[in-house]
Amino acid sequence: MDKIVAHWVERSQYDLDTAKIMLDTGRYLYVAYMCQQGIEKILKAIIAHQDKENYPIHNLNRLTEIADIRKELTSEQFNFLAELTPYHIEARYGDYKESLSEIINEKKAEQVYKKTREIYKWLYQKLK
Repeated sequence: MDKIVAHWVERSQYDLDTAKIMLDTGRYLYVAYMCQQGIEKILKAIIAHQDKENYPIHNLNRLTEIADIRKELTSEQFNFLAELTPYHIEARYGDYKESLSEIINEKKAEQVYKKTREIYKWLYQKLK
């Protein structure tokens, strides 16, 4: 595996490990944020694997287009990525953070983490 691709994969795995820790400790908003980060970075690994330039884009569905895998996504996967994308920005800023904390409860965080792990495994296969 190319050094740059390996870097993106390592960072994405680290973020998903962090999401699990956040889930286990009840930091539910950060579960969603770290899941978004993990998927963003595995998509950037795929893009790097294709020898394409990575741009500072955080929209997960847009990244699937750049990686030429958008058409392979099921509608459920596409919708989940659309749901996950806003956590990049919203989890980091005060007003949004407060309102999202009310939305992300334990059950929702568990669902986000589970779906993220599923799509992550599917995306990781694109590197083989």
